[in-house]
Amino acid sequence: MARQRRKRLVIGGASALVVAAILGVAGLAATGGQAQTPPRTSATATPSLPTPTPPASPTPAPVKPKPPIEEPMAMPFGPLAAEPYRVKTGDGDCLNVRPSPGTTFKSDPRTCVPEGFLLWLLGPAREVDGHSWRYALGEGWVATQYVVPAPGAATGFGPFKAVTVSNAAGPVTKVARVTSGGAVAELPSIPDIADALGDVPPALSPDGKWTAYGSQVGYVPTLTIREMATGAETKYPQVFLTSWSPAKNRLLVRINANCPADCSWTTGWIDPQEGIIHRFADKKNNWWAITWAPDGGSLYVVDEGALTQVSLAGESRVIVAKRPEGSEIRWGQLAVSEDGKRLLSSPFQGAITIIDLRTGAVSTIERATQIPVLGKCGGGGYGALTGWLDAATVIWHESFAEKGGNGITIANVNGGSRKLIPFFTVSDIRKVAPDLVSFTTYENPESQGGFFLTWLLDIRTGEARPVTVGATPAWE
Repeated sequence: MARQRRKRLVIGGASALVVAAILGVAGLAATGGQAQTPPRTSATATPSLPTPTPPASPTPAPVKPKPPIEEPMAMPFGPLAAEPYRVKTGDGDCLNVRPSPGTTFKSDPRTCVPEGFLLWLLGPAREVDGHSWRYALGEGWVATQYVVPAPGAATGFGPFKAVTVSNAAGPVTKVARVTSGGAVAELPSIPDIADALGDVPPALSPDGKWTAYGSQVGYVPTLTIREMATGAETKYPQVFLTSWSPAKNRLLVRINANCPADCSWTTGWIDPQEGIIHRFADKKNNWWAITWAPDGGSLYVVDEGALTQVSLAGESRVIVAKRPEGSEIRWGQLAVSEDGKRLLSSPFQGAITIIDLRTGAVSTIERATQIPVLGKCGGGGYGALTGWLDAATVIWHESFAEKGGNGITIANVNGGSRKLIPFFTVSDIRKVAPDLVSFTTYENPESQGGFFLTWLLDIRTGEARPVTVGATPAWE
């Protein structure tokens, strides 16, 4: 697929700069049925191949580069003057949302929102093709004759007093803390690496002591780990950042070899305090679908069609063996429940799969009827599009369903209730409080110079409210 320039995101805390990993597991391939190794059915731990340990890279002295010139943001940090409206078509039908105002071919509907749905309209009306149009955040352009004001709609930060968000500003990522009263305090900017092969935005370690980002150095994709307190950096040529563990300072990486002539890669991890790359068994070009266990001590990976747990020490156990041809599991973006007992796999298309990590039992959640599309790439550009709300409830974003079926979907894993919140441009879905989910949209009303917007979604009512310009929120 064509690679688009990423708009960079960072986050910060109240007392220390915090950077969120946004690449996550987005873009995972649906790799079910690609396995060739015979299935392993034993659940006992088996040692992996010996793990070669390269020497640590030297830690350079703190570097204070010349500050780059920051570009202005398309929209400044802070809340937007958006107005709440509800859909009222008069005939109970859904309301078409369009990428631009008007009814010409170039503005064919991108989605359809139901009667009574809460929209947030921004900016003045535009008169096109005999109708008045306004831009609905997170959706697109709607005809104003089919909406009515919604006084009393929930606004603001909910239980939070502030949030720290980020956005791209040319060669840097700008960061700001926004309070529930609308006050904006900009924080120090950090590098924004987003222009070439191997470029990955900054991602902070769980304790905030280290940040990692990827860039090209002399045409070589290079991982950089920076100590936040001193600015000292260690560079690892031919290494890609994947994600930090949810607990402990452990960074998952991919290590290149023989690039660009005969490029291949393997998986490893780094503790920045050690500075050493620990390689797993030499599985070349494998483990596309991968996620950390909640304790940061192991990984769940799809290893040649089988779901396997791999410890950092190299031991492994097969949880779900590769299935016979014709009955393969279509693997995709992975997420583990907070209690560590279940794993969710959300492929590009096809059923959502739920795995009991103790027994290996497999169940599925059927999705909305989907439109067949070419390609195998799935997931989202920024952050996870799949997650757990509690031990029995999952959330994901649907992108290729038939008209009226796309948006944020909340479902019970045991086949119970299902709720659809039809937002179109969604990324970075995460639970942030009981009954509250945060997500990000990319807004581009005029198709030139867009911006990120952070939302809060009340899963009880199914209604969302825009909070502030910016992305990768750190809530206080």
